[in-house]
Amino acid sequence: MKILHTADIHLTNLQDERWETLKQLLRIGGEEDVDLFIIVGDLFNKTVDSEILHSQMRTLFSGNDFDIIILPGNHDMDSYEKRVYFGDNVRIIRTLEEPIEYEEVLIFGMPFESMGSKELREKIRSIKNRTKEDKKNILLFHGEVYDFSFNKEDFGEESRYMGARLAYFEGLNLDYILSGHFHSRFHEYTLKDGGYFVYPGSPISLTRKEKGPRAINIFELGTPPKEYRLNTPYYEEIRIEFSPFDQINPIEIVQREIDDKPEEAKILLRVEGFTQRDEREVNRELADIAKKSGRVELDNRLHGISYILEDELFLIFNEKLMELKHPMEDEIRKLFIQAMIQVKVK
Repeated sequence: MKILHTADIHLTNLQDERWETLKQLLRIGGEEDVDLFIIVGDLFNKTVDSEILHSQMRTLFSGNDFDIIILPGNHDMDSYEKRVYFGDNVRIIRTLEEPIEYEEVLIFGMPFESMGSKELREKIRSIKNRTKEDKKNILLFHGEVYDFSFNKEDFGEESRYMGARLAYFEGLNLDYILSGHFHSRFHEYTLKDGGYFVYPGSPISLTRKEKGPRAINIFELGTPPKEYRLNTPYYEEIRIEFSPFDQINPIEIVQREIDDKPEEAKILLRVEGFTQRDEREVNRELADIAKKSGRVELDNRLHGISYILEDELFLIFNEKLMELKHPMEDEIRKLFIQAMIQVKVK
């Protein structure tokens, strides 16, 4: 059995980048010949979005050669009333007490609930005597694990909740804990008793905090999780710092960096440092590059130093230096300019 695992798509509108990402994932599921397509929380950004989109979702989910299993997350926990129909091959896990069973696998799911750590631990441990030795056992979990070194930005705009320890999942005969809620990147961990804990990250960058290419988890049952890289839209940060002594035109360097990035990358470009070129001219050229690209957000902190080269102190120093005919004249001039830059900036 082959499984595709994703989470945190946060659908809001038809035909936008998130919608197109879901369509791409479904195509990948068909191309990879998966048996199960699992979404571990926050398929929708809000319940109102699910109410608007669910009929189109039914069309999108129909006609696939795999079952689709959905776990509600904190954003869409009220989106899956039993009267709402998403398609014959779509199954919703609404409670931990009602796992989905196939010939080879038993799948439990923990939809979002507001609870403390003690209650959460007891709930997770409650499946200990319900897993089956003759099957692979999977738990779908949409929440945070404290053992990992996460920053707030790793969760996008999310709150941090349902905080668990990896120890909560150990000794339960779980082969996989397929998770959601952690947005920033693919992350996996091997439990002490051999099971795998996996966050796939969001399959599309939802905010500027989620940088780098996106991924999903596709694996054969009984084998380790496997990161599958996507070509969906994502944010890429580029920082370029210029020295006033660079021989290459800074505009050429910036253009080359942009051209080297894949088309799906939305570039957060920060340019800083100093140039001997006219500051107004360089800034205008940088703005033109960003505008023509259509995928660059420019944070321009580049300073021209013509004001230093025209400064009376520098002119006097440079004249004396030239009179000395020192063998390291160029290096001394650079050090003096750097010192003046530091003084002017402060």
